[in-house]
Amino acid sequence: MLGRRAGPVGVALTAWDLWRRLPPRQRKLVIALARKHGPKVAASVLRARASYMSRRPPRR
Repeated sequence: MLGRRAGPVGVALTAWDLWRRLPPRQRKLVIALARKHGPKVAASVLRARASYMSRRPPRR
């Protein structure tokens, strides 16, 4: 729509809006899944970023 990516504030506001719409039972499920899979996802993001940074040409 705007042709630009959503910034961190936009992502946070969207996540908050989605969270508010979830029923309490589903909120508990989301928390449980985040606790279980969050560390794995974060580790894979760090590995992917390190790989990208090593392949990227240096800044001028």
